[in-house]
Amino acid sequence: MAEHDSVRVLVLVSLLLILDHACVCLCRNRSSSSICFEDERDALLQLKQSLSNTYHILPSWNSEDCCQWIGITPIYQISFTASELNSSLLNLRYLSYLELSSIYFEKANILNDIGSMKQLRYLNLSYSGGFATFPCEWGNLTQLEVLDLHSDYHMDPVDDIQWVSHLQALKYLDMSGRNFTKYGDPILSNCELYDFHLPTDLDLRYLDLSENFFQGLISSTIFQNMTSLQHLDLSWYFFKGPILSIQKMTSLRHLDLSYNCFNSSVPRWFDNLRSLVYLNLEENLLQNIEGGLFSFLRNKPFLESLSLSNNKLHDELFSLEGNSSGLIGKNLELLDMSKNFLQGALPDWLVHLKNLTLLDLSSNQLHGTIPSSYGWLCLEDLFLSNNQLTGNIPEALGRLQVLGSLDLSNNLLNGTIPHSLGQLQNLHSLDLSGNSLRGIVSEIHFANLSKLWSLDISNNSLAFKVNFDWILPFNLSYIWMMSCDFIKEFPQWIKTQVNAEEILLSNSSIIGALPDWLGLMSFHSLDLSYNQINGSLPKFHSNLNWLDLSHNLISGSIPQDIGRAMPHMSSLKLNDNLLSGPIPTSLCKMEFLDELHLERNELVGKIPYCWKVNILSLIDISSNKLSGVIPSSLGNQTQLLSIYLSNNSLPGEIPVTMNHCRDLLVLDLGENKIFGSVPHWFGTSFQFLQILRLRENMFNGSIPSQLCSLLALRMLDLAVNNLTGAIPNCLGNMTGMKLPKNVDEGNVLSPAYELEPSVNESMPDTLNLFIWDDLHVEQVVKGIDLDYTSLVLRLMVNLDLSSNKLIGPIPQELTLLSKLRGLNLSHNFLSGGIPTMIGHMKWLESLDLSNNHLSGTIPQSFFAFKSLSKLNLSHNNFTGPIPKGNQIQTLDDPSIYADNPLLCGDPLQKKCPGVETPRVSEEDLDEEGKFEKVMFYIVIMLGFATGFWVVIGVLVYKKNWRHIYFNYVDRKTDMVYVIIVVKAAELRRRLRRT
Repeated sequence: MAEHDSVRVLVLVSLLLILDHACVCLCRNRSSSSICFEDERDALLQLKQSLSNTYHILPSWNSEDCCQWIGITPIYQISFTASELNSSLLNLRYLSYLELSSIYFEKANILNDIGSMKQLRYLNLSYSGGFATFPCEWGNLTQLEVLDLHSDYHMDPVDDIQWVSHLQALKYLDMSGRNFTKYGDPILSNCELYDFHLPTDLDLRYLDLSENFFQGLISSTIFQNMTSLQHLDLSWYFFKGPILSIQKMTSLRHLDLSYNCFNSSVPRWFDNLRSLVYLNLEENLLQNIEGGLFSFLRNKPFLESLSLSNNKLHDELFSLEGNSSGLIGKNLELLDMSKNFLQGALPDWLVHLKNLTLLDLSSNQLHGTIPSSYGWLCLEDLFLSNNQLTGNIPEALGRLQVLGSLDLSNNLLNGTIPHSLGQLQNLHSLDLSGNSLRGIVSEIHFANLSKLWSLDISNNSLAFKVNFDWILPFNLSYIWMMSCDFIKEFPQWIKTQVNAEEILLSNSSIIGALPDWLGLMSFHSLDLSYNQINGSLPKFHSNLNWLDLSHNLISGSIPQDIGRAMPHMSSLKLNDNLLSGPIPTSLCKMEFLDELHLERNELVGKIPYCWKVNILSLIDISSNKLSGVIPSSLGNQTQLLSIYLSNNSLPGEIPVTMNHCRDLLVLDLGENKIFGSVPHWFGTSFQFLQILRLRENMFNGSIPSQLCSLLALRMLDLAVNNLTGAIPNCLGNMTGMKLPKNVDEGNVLSPAYELEPSVNESMPDTLNLFIWDDLHVEQVVKGIDLDYTSLVLRLMVNLDLSSNKLIGPIPQELTLLSKLRGLNLSHNFLSGGIPTMIGHMKWLESLDLSNNHLSGTIPQSFFAFKSLSKLNLSHNNFTGPIPKGNQIQTLDDPSIYADNPLLCGDPLQKKCPGVETPRVSEEDLDEEGKFEKVMFYIVIMLGFATGFWVVIGVLVYKKNWRHIYFNYVDRKTDMVYVIIVVKAAELRRRLRRT
């Protein structure tokens, strides 16, 4: 109870922060004998008395001078929860400034009475919530000049904003971020509904309606008469169609129409808005600027910031109408036109933008070299990344002496890096990654770059060669030089970069052991993967939290104290090396560890038993020589998304504690010695599981029907076990193996269709952001053991139940799994026929039903297969003809159908009876050929005669037509003659001049 009263005191104190003009509202002249108004002093005392315990927060509320009370003069700002506000505040009849921001109202009856405070000029409820409506009585606040209702759209939805149309004195209105989804519903509304509008004679200067959910319920006509408006923000407003007609707002200085769906051009009437300082039109569907960008900028003399990124602007943007002389954009500092469809070369007139500090033309289709005239620009940032720029980097870039950031990444640039870049004294960030640059990078490229702190020249064909005693002019924080050639040795100059935070040197031809001094540096990220580093694993600084030494030749054991030595580690990748010995138990001490990669080494012993609850999301210790059971403590890793324990020698059963890993997406326990039945609790525990791989173990019993509850499953591999019983019919219910409804089957080979909503709507957002690039899964498809990774893994959908002891028929329901690429039921004891609708699985690439007891005919629906490249139906009891047509006819290997003695037809030598083509003698063929030749010549002669007499006969018997025809021929002959004569004369004149 005491805590509750304390909160109420804080509420009162915050409310009295409204008395920013306290002496005007409550107090007479201080020279007067009466310091403050008695009735208003009594109202404040009533508020105090409503609080049972003040805890000495308001000790001064006893004197006569209420202007000196704590809370009357605003000193601090408080955020709190309000449960009840005393209505005695209504007695403060001179109150003009009311601040109720950052309050969550549980019982806010006073909000209904604010409409009685007609003297209010300032009302602020920004970031406040807990109410379902703004009272209609607020329309009585006719003297209100400032109304701030700004919030974020996560607040509770509210309705009824019609009262705003009665606020005649408004100059500032901010309703951004409110949730007005209930607006317009007469059932939910407490007021009579009209079309929302603002007074036509309103002298409004500031209007912000951004990040709302009006969804077109507010007419755009309300903006047309606001000629005094200086600030207008309608971003995230869901407007569609052409840009709003606001050409009369000639006083506008700030205009934000970003994140809408405007699909027109930028109209010429924007030239009327000459006062604009800030203009944001990004994230729309705009197609071009009428008159071009040059004209647009020339008519905006005060413009400082222009953003048109993420639209559909095309190459006409840089076209120029009229003379390019004169000043344009003299105040422009930011120009962002990234992520459009701009083409062609950069225009020379950009040189006039002399105050430009940021130019971003990335993610377009620009080509050519950068004009040398850019050397005169006072650029601080130049972004030309993700384009299709070609050619060399020009030497003229060295003249951009103010340039602070140069980004030419992910283009088609070739040639060498110009030496002139070493003269950019103010350059602090250089990114040339993702091009086709070649040649040697040496000291001269960095001669005067004393301010450089970020360097990225990754993914080119560059060799880095400097003298051993090179004294670097800079101290880098970020060293990204992946795929550079360091001439076999680890670069010694990195030792001097004491401020380095990230060092990425993967695939850089580094050979030999790592230097000891590397462990003394305090960087937090190190990537030396895909080199030929050998020796033992060195010690690193305790600040390290991201280490990738994978795909090297590092040997020896992992240090036993690695967990204590690097307690902040979040990602540890030591896979694909020659590491031996046990897995250190100190790894359990890494509380922040998110990824652990130890796969494909020679580690022995047991998996540590010491796992505690932390944030580990991926553990991969597959393809080692581990033994011992799976530790039950692994179930403590409740945030695990992927578990890889395959290709070891792990015995025992799967611990039931793993059912705590409810967010699991990948579980790979293949190639071990695990026995027992397949746990039935998989179906209830792993609702998001997409890959389940248990192949080559010792599982027995039947396939539990609970697996059918794994709706998200896209790979199920139970091959090479001792499973018995029938295949559950309900496996056909697994949504993850079905094409989504209304999918365009022509694009099914593209990953685009994988962007459909999750098959389980309850899947957390963190799982929907699951990154496939870090995953790998081995699958036997088309008879080959393949390691699927990245995009290929994402597209692969496979069901493998082969090499077990399954009996019974193939369920018809399996044909509903229309997304399957691979289906393997071979080496079982299945009987019955192939489901007749198997052709509905059009995208199968591999189908193996061999070595079973299947019988009957091969269904004619086989002709519907579109991608089948591997088929095996051998060693069964099929009968009848082999189907023909489409994809199936290209599979002409007889071994596909081997050991099916009652099969016939191509590609088998055994022909089906009663369908052989009758033999025709050579003599009959010769007579038939002669007859066809005679008929051919007769038809040709008849056609020629008919065509000839249709044309010539008409001219003979129709005199008028004959004259017209020959006159036409004569005219065309004369025309050709004149042309030839004129051209010949012209040619002679040219020859004489030569």
